[in-house]
Amino acid sequence: MKKKDDQKYNRILDVAGDLIITDSVGAVSTTKIAKQVGISQSSIYVYFKNREALLLTLYVRELKRLYAQDGGEDLRSLSFETAMKQYLEQLFHYGLTYPKSMTIIQKLKEDYVFDEQAGEQINVIVHQSAVQQLLFKGLADKTLRQVDISLLRNIIFSTIKLHTDNLRQGVYTEADVPFERIQRMLMQAVQNN
Repeated sequence: MKKKDDQKYNRILDVAGDLIITDSVGAVSTTKIAKQVGISQSSIYVYFKNREALLLTLYVRELKRLYAQDGGEDLRSLSFETAMKQYLEQLFHYGLTYPKSMTIIQKLKEDYVFDEQAGEQINVIVHQSAVQQLLFKGLADKTLRQVDISLLRNIIFSTIKLHTDNLRQGVYTEADVPFERIQRMLMQAVQNN
């Protein structure tokens, strides 16, 4: 059995992420990845059982990176409104710093359906995050609009991703559309008024 190389493992994931970003989830093939990494296609299977396992690993890696930035215990010790504002700001900075990660998460979420077992693994990661707990709390005490939590997450994530993309692409500047305006808009969109 071949020995696993951490650099090669991460390179495979990085190339898969780049293919998703530049093309689509459907463009991710072990053949393309192997060619770009400079390994045989069969070598990919030393690291990943199949294409779905590779995509799941990539998605989990990016979710963990995202949730590592969500404020953790800090969010739990703040008032709900302050915690939400802080989370929105943290997500904004994450989007500016790690745009590839945001795109990978969004495209995989929109364009790929993981099997039930993978979905359970993803849900464990999501449900353990401080921001998810914050959203659950906001739904329970009716501070947030009484809609499915996935809709709230999507409104927040998609809006901030689009805003950071627009800033990076020069569609407008921070002076034209300050983050505080986006933050207020999102708070109004998700709060139960």
